[in-house]
Amino acid sequence: MVKIDFRTKKIRLIFIILLVVGVLMLIVGGFMLSRYSSSKLTAMPNPTQPDSPKSTTPNPTIAPDFTGVDVVTNETISLTQFKGSVILLNFVNYGCSSSLNQIVSAQLLAIRDLREQRDDFVPISIFCGCCPPDSLRNFAKENGLSWPWILDTNNSILPQYADYLREYGYPTLIFIDEDQHIREVTGYCDVSTLGIKIDGTR
Repeated sequence: MVKIDFRTKKIRLIFIILLVVGVLMLIVGGFMLSRYSSSKLTAMPNPTQPDSPKSTTPNPTIAPDFTGVDVVTNETISLTQFKGSVILLNFVNYGCSSSLNQIVSAQLLAIRDLREQRDDFVPISIFCGCCPPDSLRNFAKENGLSWPWILDTNNSILPQYADYLREYGYPTLIFIDEDQHIREVTGYCDVSTLGIKIDGTR
């Protein structure tokens, strides 16, 4: 057995330093071990819970139903009567402002041009109650626009879609699938873009 002589100051000092270093190493080692164990436990999957999806897709909104009178044919039109068809619901204002007439006219004519290319969707145009009925009838007849044109005279339709209108103004285009879910909402679209969005609505 080796006996340590603590009588000299130098030996005592070395012993104390070694003792302190050893204690510190034990403390640091214990801390690192606990951190490692904790991270491993956190990373392990919980077998009792399913994995959370990376992203969730909200359920599509059902388009609010409405009933109105076609200003051209005087027929009563409702949204639900077209269930089973892709619908292009377009909110427009014509006859109240010359500057607005230009873009609205271009949108309506683009819808007409697409309808001449394909008949797999139903356009429905909704006009605010301030639009002059005679101007709507004349424009529709002169340009061969033969789909429902509803004048919202009692302001019962526009409030149901007010959030979209506030975002896009006139025109606002709402693409509705066969089950009457809103799939996309946008502003003005040319003919080719309309076709792409109709395809994406199915």
